[in-house]
Amino acid sequence: MKQRMLIATCCLLTLGGCASQTKAPIPEASAATKPVSAEAAWQQRQVDFAKMSSWRLQGKVGMQFRDQSASFNLSWLQNGNDQYEMNIKNPLTGSIMAYLKGNRSDVTLQANGKTYRDANAERLLQGQLGVSLPLEGMKYWVRGVPSPDSPVQQVKLDALGRPEMLQQAGWVIEYTGWQGNDWKALPDKINLSRAPDNTKVKVIAKDWQTRY
Repeated sequence: MKQRMLIATCCLLTLGGCASQTKAPIPEASAATKPVSAEAAWQQRQVDFAKMSSWRLQGKVGMQFRDQSASFNLSWLQNGNDQYEMNIKNPLTGSIMAYLKGNRSDVTLQANGKTYRDANAERLLQGQLGVSLPLEGMKYWVRGVPSPDSPVQQVKLDALGRPEMLQQAGWVIEYTGWQGNDWKALPDKINLSRAPDNTKVKVIAKDWQTRY
């Protein structure tokens, strides 16, 4: 029962209340470097984004799973592919409800005045907060690229070579908004769904910061 205290709090919150932030413009690719086709742009996007050394996403997340729902603000700092820090915040007050920090083998979660540890972030979030987030895949999907850790079942590209829909690891990821009109633009609206347990996750990115 204590392990579900945070998610019970989340369920009372709405997706609103997040102050808007200025979006950094995404520079257009030059004619010399712009890929000649959507498929070429898609391949080049994956190559370029693999070189990204760190990134920070600030936005809001809405979730539906089984007969529960939750919403929260999110600040996600990713260093390389393994190290990350994540603040889960109250969307009305901005106060931190949970703090997650870890890598592939060691994860720490602080919530409800307690500290929990596990070797797996997804299992830790599920066990302590009742939240089902596919973090291993999401660290790629939120940027609009597939995870290199599992096969891609299906991908649908737009005219610029950005994904409109990506299917991987049992999840369907749909992209409905972008921060810019370039093939390297980052998403600002992402919908994830998993049919077997009717899990749905909506991510709205308000601010992106990247470093190569």
